[in-house]
Amino acid sequence: MAESILVVEDDPTLARAVARNLAARGYTTHSAMTVADATEAIARARPALVVLDIELPDGSGWEVLRGLRDGGQPDVPAIVMSASRPNQRLADELRVTGVLEKPFPMESLLRLVARCCGSSEPRISDDLEQEG
Repeated sequence: MAESILVVEDDPTLARAVARNLAARGYTTHSAMTVADATEAIARARPALVVLDIELPDGSGWEVLRGLRDGGQPDVPAIVMSASRPNQRLADELRVTGVLEKPFPMESLLRLVARCCGSSEPRISDDLEQEG
């Protein structure tokens, strides 16, 4: 069964690019654009990994991550994406696996995802669009 990854991003272009690149590598993706949608998706999909934007329209990605940690899924890895440097204290406290400052090369995200999902190299597909 493919690893399930939740992509929480309010920029639809970036969210589609991330989901498309992950799906092309065999991952099952779920998407959310808000804290409320992400909280619901975590409960429903029980992802193996969360790729999370910090600044969301209805709150902070830190809220999503705190809910994940306190809600019975404390060991799910999380990769944080942010246009500004994330709060290091919160990143440490909430056990963030990786941090990417936007804009970032898609390959950087794919390497982090592969590492989080137990693979040393990202899976490759011929039909990828590199956006981000």
